[in-house]
Amino acid sequence: MWYRKHCFQIKESDKLAIENLVKYLNNARLSTNEICQEFVKKFDALFRLEEIYGALQISPIYLKKINKWLHNDETLIGQIKKQRIIKVYNRHTHEEMLYNYMRSQRPQSKNEQSADNYTLQMMEESKKNCDFCGNNYLSSTAEDSFGRLERSLSYTAANTFKYDRWHTLIVSRNHDTLHLTEDEIGDMFELAQTWFQKVYSIESMYTCPEMIWDAMPKSGASQVHTHLQVSLGMDIYYGNIERTRQGARHYAQINQGRNYFNDYLHIHHALDLTIPIGDAHIILHLTPVKDLEVMVLGEKLDKDFYKALHLIFRSFVDDLKEYSFSFGMYLPPMNETSSNGHEMPVVCRLVFRNPITNLRSDMNGLDLYTSSVIGKDRYVLYRQLKQGILKRQK
Repeated sequence: MWYRKHCFQIKESDKLAIENLVKYLNNARLSTNEICQEFVKKFDALFRLEEIYGALQISPIYLKKINKWLHNDETLIGQIKKQRIIKVYNRHTHEEMLYNYMRSQRPQSKNEQSADNYTLQMMEESKKNCDFCGNNYLSSTAEDSFGRLERSLSYTAANTFKYDRWHTLIVSRNHDTLHLTEDEIGDMFELAQTWFQKVYSIESMYTCPEMIWDAMPKSGASQVHTHLQVSLGMDIYYGNIERTRQGARHYAQINQGRNYFNDYLHIHHALDLTIPIGDAHIILHLTPVKDLEVMVLGEKLDKDFYKALHLIFRSFVDDLKEYSFSFGMYLPPMNETSSNGHEMPVVCRLVFRNPITNLRSDMNGLDLYTSSVIGKDRYVLYRQLKQGILKRQK
């Protein structure tokens, strides 16, 4: 609230919007307040921000069709003729958001089956003969070379089709990946950390812990039953994560040793795009891979982090009716601790995939090979998520 009043010159009653981001930054640049100037310095060191316009010439015949798509909304008709595009580019990880609200107004095909019914049917059908349910895993899954690790709510199962030397599954004893309790979430991540330590004790050159989690077929999951993929890399992280790590190092080198992740969090906090959950922080970051991506950042993978994830899941699944997600997480290297000055916190990114019943992919060539094209305002998603979290914290 302080930044919006003193730096961005925004009334308390006005809602923040991504399309006004350039205006907020310009107001902060004009401020003589040292705190505002420090924010601008950090923002410009991390991001490049542009506002551009794309104009259209529309024939009267085609305008009739557009009017139908836009429900004869005169404001939207005006916006489509001159479209404002906000570009946010991360100078160090080379991620970019191309935001245009009009992208969210594109006509979509309607689904005959509701997402609720599809998900319920998929969950019930997949329980039949599930390799991971009950004690089936004892005869239907492999073990790591050192054996299987088990906890009360989860267990390990070595991936039969590996993508690295040390690669296993953390499987919840709850089949329903969309309705896990906070304890069930925490139990999986506690087991993952035990597995990382076990592997590191066997081969200490493997130091880089990573996890992925896909829920439901829309995300690419081959099994509906709840399971994480965890791996420990040798010396470096996988490409996308290592790019962030190297970008953070470069940022520190050219910015008097400042920590990239601390400044990244500070920028989003100033822009009112963070939700603190104890020592963990939910971030509606400026360069999402798709519209419904959020980030969680924390010093440790602990109870605050588990609570943050649980609140995100409940808000998206129960309130926003989103039933499929892809998730990636990395932890600091095994041979670095906060006492010896590790550079990296625990970072999780998860994106909800939609619509779950639509055969059309939610990813396209733009997302895969150019930059992320976004149609949902980050502040709208922030307000939706914060509302869901606040009502569950009462």
